[in-house]
Amino acid sequence: MTTVEPTRRRLSTGHEVELPLELTFAMGGITVPARRSRLEAVLPDDLSALAIAPGVGCVALVGIQYHRVGGRFDDTEDDGALEPYDEFAVIVPAVRNGRTDAPGAQLVGSEIGGYVHWLPVTTDASVALGREIWGYPKERADIEIDDGPQRFQCVVAEDSDDSRGREWVRLAVAPPRTRVGTDHREWTLWSYTTMGDDLLRTRAEIWGDISFGTPIGATLEIDSELRAQLACWTQPLARLSGPRVRARLHPGEPVGKA
Repeated sequence: MTTVEPTRRRLSTGHEVELPLELTFAMGGITVPARRSRLEAVLPDDLSALAIAPGVGCVALVGIQYHRVGGRFDDTEDDGALEPYDEFAVIVPAVRNGRTDAPGAQLVGSEIGGYVHWLPVTTDASVALGREIWGYPKERADIEIDDGPQRFQCVVAEDSDDSRGREWVRLAVAPPRTRVGTDHREWTLWSYTTMGDDLLRTRAEIWGDISFGTPIGATLEIDSELRAQLACWTQPLARLSGPRVRARLHPGEPVGKA
């Protein structure tokens, strides 16, 4: 892990958070193929959709159940922590500074990350946290997550005061039999967002019990409007699960124009 001097930010909700933001959570997700031309239409000009085959890109759909948001990992108290919440991420794997659209060759001399297209969450404080600090496209939604030993299930529906609204996504992921992540392995990932006129890049350090596997045991039901927006298939290419994950989310930095 990288040691960084922390800074504090006050949100419009009155909450104060310390950056880098430290998080613990469980997650389950899949990657599905999508028409690359449609993905290009939702990306900022400085990004291009990752090509996995001629004319084909991909989208990652990930449910996340946060156990701790903020504070320090070694704290016994919840000082500086927000109320835990649930989240669903729609992420378009993308390339920055790419010089070609050819699969494989697209990665030479470029940077790969994930553009956050949609990020529904379950609390107002988490909406403010994501929008005000990183420009994450967060909005309130009705999200139910069942993190059981046999499967991770996430259901996302329109937020409604009276009852569950229109269902957008139903995702279920069975843990892969083969685990390639360990508590001692660390990944650095980049996410991209837009904030004002800027394209922001945010570094996330992630480590924990994370597994990857074939799509066997993963299912996806997705609303026709969202599916058409991304021009994605419903048959997963791969799945991931992480019952015990930690992350450190750094402040974003401008890397281009929105």
